Amino acid sequence: MTVLPCPCDSGKNLRACCGLYLSGKAYPNTAVSLLRSRYTAYATGNLTYLHKTWHPDSRPNLHLEDLTTQWTHLRIIRVKPGLKRSAAEFKALYLDGNQVCEVHEISLFKLYRKRWVYLQACADWP
Repeated sequence: MTVLPCPCDSGKNLRACCGLYLSGKAYPNTAVSLLRSRYTAYATGNLTYLHKTWHPDSRPNLHLEDLTTQWTHLRIIRVKPGLKRSAAEFKALYLDGNQVCEVHEISLFKLYRKRWVYLQACADWP
């Protein structure tokens, strides 16, 4: 059996890390765990998980063809935990042809129906 590293760069294997969330066996209990698992969902093309973890007020109409980016690295810069809202700043690297590019985002997460969900990107640190 091949042990795959988790794309979220936690240092754990996929099955013991974000794979638990993507399979539906568990749900992230922190916004940072949700951020890592959503990155992994993007990296593995798991549209169902992205839909399930996006707040319904801000969820776009994604399709599988929107998930073709080759993500290579996630670095979490800082986190602002909260009881009902949380923020996390990260950089995610991806390949565009042979060029390495990055997404730098401050994400806002919200507790919705007792589960953390992604709400939106923020222009500034909250």
